[in-house]
Amino acid sequence: MTKRYSRFLLALFLACAPVSSFAMNLNLARPYTAECSPPQTPQLVFSSPQSETLLFEKGKEITMLCQVGTRAIGLSWSLHRNKVMKPFLEGQAEALPANQFKIRLPTDRLEPGFYDLRVKLDNGMEQLVKGVSTFGWQVSSMALRETRPADFAAFWKALVDAYAAVPLDVRMEGEMKTYCGKEIDEYNAKEAALPGDYDPKGHKFDEVESCKISYAGPDGGRVYGWLARPKGGGPFPGMIVLPGAGFNARPRPLEHARHGFVALDIQIHGQDVDLEEYEKLPGYYNQFTYEPPQDYYYKNVYLRALRAVEVLATRPEVKKGEIVVVGGSQGGRLAIVVAALDPRVRAAVSCIANSANYPHLRWVADCNGFVSPFGRQLREGGVASDGTALSGAPLAFDDPEARCVRYYDPMNFAPDVKCPVLMNAGLIDPVSPPFSIWAVFNRLGTKDRQIVALPGLGHDWSAEFDRRAWHWLEEHLKVNAGIN
Repeated sequence: MTKRYSRFLLALFLACAPVSSFAMNLNLARPYTAECSPPQTPQLVFSSPQSETLLFEKGKEITMLCQVGTRAIGLSWSLHRNKVMKPFLEGQAEALPANQFKIRLPTDRLEPGFYDLRVKLDNGMEQLVKGVSTFGWQVSSMALRETRPADFAAFWKALVDAYAAVPLDVRMEGEMKTYCGKEIDEYNAKEAALPGDYDPKGHKFDEVESCKISYAGPDGGRVYGWLARPKGGGPFPGMIVLPGAGFNARPRPLEHARHGFVALDIQIHGQDVDLEEYEKLPGYYNQFTYEPPQDYYYKNVYLRALRAVEVLATRPEVKKGEIVVVGGSQGGRLAIVVAALDPRVRAAVSCIANSANYPHLRWVADCNGFVSPFGRQLREGGVASDGTALSGAPLAFDDPEARCVRYYDPMNFAPDVKCPVLMNAGLIDPVSPPFSIWAVFNRLGTKDRQIVALPGLGHDWSAEFDRRAWHWLEEHLKVNAGIN
């Protein structure tokens, strides 16, 4: 691997840090911004006359169209296995008069899974415009490596039972504060990384109230969260709002409350929800502990998230048997885990779920010359591969990291999920690649499942997906202004 290629891969990895918000989990306690997450390229818009979703099931050839937003001279393309940087096929696109290009891709070399179509546009300037579109080929048949340990259920039962023996000890950490109408809009825009109001037709209540609460953690500490609920009446359905990655403040889930839920948004690191600065705890981004697997950092993350179900189940304003979980990125991952471990969860909305399908993540890292999918260390003397040598499922790696992560991979929790599940995936997402998300979806233990492909979207939020998700939850719970 050349030093130049190594630097390119490292720059790409660093650029993959999540930067946007996700309304189903209100990921960031900061002002709203309209910027999209990379790698979107506004000057290049991809589509196919064969499939609106860019998911394909049959045919000898896939036709992709690229509409260019500048004057165009020529377009070269390369085809890659999803997130593998070295291409296995290259060519020149057919130019069309309307600043548009047609790319024809044979399917005889495609394994079931996802592929990145990368392009370079020559528009007569010195700097080429680059872009990417990802499509799926027979994704329901994508080969998966089975890594769920034989003692997986027993492993988690022992941990859950031990934590259940700790008294819940719910505490109200402050007074209830009331928000009404425009106050909610203003809070969303200034504090919750959301547009003020993107779903006015979905509101059930105009007035909500919120306060900080805490409960006992699995490590002797506290788990903090914001509780928000419709004001008056009830009981209402409960909603656990699970956070994306990082050590961050949490916003109040006011949007969820005015949609008719008693919502609990938790900080899953045992830190408070409204600190000005957050300590980056070891074991999360670095100093990983893989042996024994019960010492892995995510054990307590999963347990803290899981215990939130019990917190809502004990509240008198929460309707019995109607608790849902929602989240994006890490929160999408946690939504699957919590739904798998607690059968009281009635429905789950898992957006751009992160870190699933470890064998494939590890294989991609290996192709690109990285030691691990969870770090930034380049393999010494590694040679980049185009990935075409793999036919079928990737091999199961056998080292401390791989043996540990088997117990935490959301893909291995998926078969235990029996409630209805709604998922989505940004097809050009560099943080939660589609091969990870479909691995979870394909293994779900429920028949009531739906996944929404988001072509051209990265690690990001979609207002329309959220509007549909609110409606999906309403249909499954028959939410009707808190009336039994």
